[in-house]
Formats: sequence, C-alpha cells, structure tokens
Amino acid sequence: MSNFGYHKQLGKYEDIDEDELLASLTNEEIQELEKVMAEIEPDMNIPTGLRQEDQTAKQPTGTFSREALLKYWEDETHRLLEVGDSESELRLGRAFQLKIPTGNSELPTSETGGDGEKEARSSKWNFVDLSRLDCKRNGNIGQKPKGIHKSALHHHVTERPSGNPTDIVKTLENILSNDTSLSEVNLNNIENISQEVLVSFAEALITNTHVEVFSLANTHADDQVAFALAKMLKKNCSITNLNVESNFISGKGILALIGSLQYNTTLVELRFHNQRHICGGQVEMEMVKLLRDNTTLLKLGYHFDLPGPRMSATGILTRNQDRQRQMRLQQRKEQDDLERKMKTCVLLSGIESEIHYLYTHSNTSDFPPTKYFAQ
Repeated sequence: MSNFGYHKQLGKYEDIDEDELLASLTNEEIQELEKVMAEIEPDMNIPTGLRQEDQTAKQPTGTFSREALLKYWEDETHRLLEVGDSESELRLGRAFQLKIPTGNSELPTSETGGDGEKEARSSKWNFVDLSRLDCKRNGNIGQKPKGIHKSALHHHVTERPSGNPTDIVKTLENILSNDTSLSEVNLNNIENISQEVLVSFAEALITNTHVEVFSLANTHADDQVAFALAKMLKKNCSITNLNVESNFISGKGILALIGSLQYNTTLVELRFHNQRHICGGQVEMEMVKLLRDNTTLLKLGYHFDLPGPRMSATGILTRNQDRQRQMRLQQRKEQDDLERKMKTCVLLSGIESEIHYLYTHSNTSDFPPTKYFAQ
C-alpha cells in the first residue's frame, strides 16, 4: 500500500468528535484505554518497577506494612549474626566445658552482701575451657588441664552428624563372612572413621564375592587407603562401582587405583573427583596412558583440567562402551541362533516320529517310504 493511499484512509477520522466518543465509553472501556495509553507513552518520572499496574485479581489476605517488614528483616539479621557467633565459639571448643570443684578455696565475697554473696556461692563450681585457643593464650600447649578426666580430652563430637546409619562393625563382619545379602557398602560422610578401619574394609573385600558397590566419599581417606583399594581391585571380581570422591587422595593414590584396572575386568564405574590435592597435568596424562589398557570401565567420575587428556579419556570410554555394545549384540545373536536350532531340532524330531508312525501303521504297497521321501 502506498503512502498516498494510507493518508487518504486516515482522512475519514479527522471529522470525528473525540469528546463525544469518550463520553460514550463505559468505565471498563475507559480503564482499558488508560492501560493502552500507559503502555504506549509511559511516565518517565515513575520508577520502572512501578509503571506496570497491579493485575492481580485476588484480594489481599492482610495489610501490608513496609515498616513492619523492614523491622522483621533487621531482627532476623541480628538473630542470624548471633547464631553465627555462637557456632564459631563452639568450633573453638567453648562447648566442651566441665564442672570441677575448686576444693576448700573460696572466693572473697563483697562486704555489702546481697548479690555479691550469691555470686560467691555460685562460683564454688568453676568451668574449665578445653579449647586449644585458650591453651595457646596461656602458653600451656603441651600441658593437660588439672582436674579433668583423660576421657574428656579425647572426646570428639562432630558438629554436623553424618546421618549415615551404617553399623561399621557389623558391616565389616558381614564382609568377612561373605554374607550373600550384602551387595552394597555405604560409608559416605562418616567423619570419625579412622584410616585403619578403611584399610580393613579394603582388605576384607579382597576375598568377598557378593559386594558390588563400595562407597567411601568424604571419609578423609588418604593415599594409604587408596593403595589398599588398588590391591583389592587387582584380586576382587565382584565390585562394579567404587566411589572415593571428596577425600585426601593425592596423584600417587589415583594412579595406583587406575593402574590396578589393568588386572580388573569387573569394575564399570570409578569416581574420585573433588580431592583436596590437585592432580595436575602430568598425573592426568599418566591416567590416560593407564586407561588405554582397560576395556571394561564405562564411567569415570573425574573432570580433567587439560583438554587433551579429557578428550583422550572420553575416546577411551566411548571405545569401551562400543565394545560392550558389540558383545551384547553378539551374545544376543548367539542366543537367538541357539533358540532357532532348538526349535529346528524339536520340529525335526516331531516329523520323524510322525513318519515312523505312518510307516508302521500302513501297508507297504499303499505307503512306500522311498516314494514318500521322494515327494
């Protein structure tokens, strides 16, 4: 459409009385017109977040008070800061306080009496702080506080319970007895487990033939545990998933684990990401060299920092997955051939039995066998 035709069509709107047109509109139509005009020409003096009108049809369930909301935020912030301060004191050892008697010694009381006497009487039992911070301040790092039982010094309470319900002693006994009902061992997030216990688990799994999944993420496992697991993987033939994420294993322990896969043909997934020690480029390249000799690993839980080893590891895992797929297809084909042969043998045996029956129950002149087979 040309500009001349467009302007010609606009000419018919010049004689329209706008006041009369607006007077004929209803309240709903006027509100709709105001919304359209506000969208076309918004007021620049109004903040951007307030230019759009409230389109919520639901009635408010309560009154809104901006002052009350700000006061609630301030009170909540102060409360969270106080909780954070109390938690930091617990980390410094303030929670380990024991009541011990002061003997016959008494604190001097004030002459005025009243509250001073109450404080003196209540101070007959003194609190001793076992935190290392106070020991360092007093210069008595190597000395034990007097009047404290030895078991209190070695008492360890975790700030955050792991929530793992696994019974360590019972699980270890079941592994040693090769319990058939135990197929998964989960030691994740158990912080108070020692390295010797983890090594014992690895040694017990050497002769176990039923455990398939072994997880010990976030258990502070170090290279000693990694070497024990590598020795276990060389002899174990049942574990398919191993998870040692979020631990203290260095590059030597990781290489020992991957090197053991040369003698293992059952492990399918190995996870060792998020270690405290960074592996580095040289360790990652050694990982790829060791992974080339393995043909059964399908999943590797580790993010390579270098692009070269990352692409090589991806290619190795893809190769293993393709090999597993070909093996499954070959097994399926062999199974189908075996079933076809069995069906053929059953069919032939049925035909032979039917021919034998017809031959024995008929005359020789009426049913010659040679003629029957020839047809």
